[in-house]
Amino acid sequence: MALGGLSVPLPTLFGPDGALDLSRNTRFARTISEAGADHLFVLGSLGEFPSVTDAERPRLVDVVVESTIGSTDVWVGCGAPSTRQAVAYAEAAELAGAAAIVAVPPYYLRPTPEAIERYYRAIHDAIRIPLCAYNIPSLVGYPLDPGLVHRLAREGVLAGAKDTAGSLTSVAAMIAGAPEGFSVLPGDDALAASAIESGAKGAVMGTANVVPRLCVELVAAALGGNRARAAELQSLVDALVEAIHAGPFPSVDKFLANRLRGAEVGYRSPYDPLTAEEEARVLARLTPIEDRLRPFLKR
Repeated sequence: MALGGLSVPLPTLFGPDGALDLSRNTRFARTISEAGADHLFVLGSLGEFPSVTDAERPRLVDVVVESTIGSTDVWVGCGAPSTRQAVAYAEAAELAGAAAIVAVPPYYLRPTPEAIERYYRAIHDAIRIPLCAYNIPSLVGYPLDPGLVHRLAREGVLAGAKDTAGSLTSVAAMIAGAPEGFSVLPGDDALAASAIESGAKGAVMGTANVVPRLCVELVAAALGGNRARAAELQSLVDALVEAIHAGPFPSVDKFLANRLRGAEVGYRSPYDPLTAEEEARVLARLTPIEDRLRPFLKR
């Protein structure tokens, strides 16, 4: 499947003891696939990838790949502080059946631009599936240079980019000057419709874990050129984003998935369940829009 449409960054679910719960992850992923998501993105930021051990990663990827139905495929986050580690993750993900690799640049310590370029080239050389860069400066500590991304795209190293820098300006910079066929997807849900109208090939939307069919319909309307419907659905997504922003990331997404559609979730410290006070703040934002969300929650 092309690197476009709706990609859903799945949470990683744990049991009461904090251990990885494969059955919960299987059921959760299957529900998102059944709702019509084009891609399931496992081990992204919302998936708490730094908290998942090297031993757990292949088991998690396996069950997510096995959970998909229809045309849904799986993208796997493989960014790491070291090139060797990122390459090993990417090779394992490809063997497990991943359709694409998504990699943040090396984080914590800031490498030189030349080192970042070598990092992406090494990952690309180790796999045969598409590689997407992941720009999220708020968590990595620095932004990816669009010029570097475009140069690597022209040389066939990068097939796409997920941009979660928080602005349409950043998404537009990734789109402008990119070679034909290069896929840019915003990772900020509030930008989905406007980014697609500006040339993005789809969107990566965490709100799809909470109300999957809402996001499926939004991306379809935007890609289909139905601006009025896309704007209507984007307004509802924006209100849901406000509720999500009222609680701690990423636990709030799990809380709302359980609250609105009964998904069985689970937490691993330090990303614990919401406190009573946190729940109250989130629900204060959610309650006014629950009736508008309800039609998208029906099977």
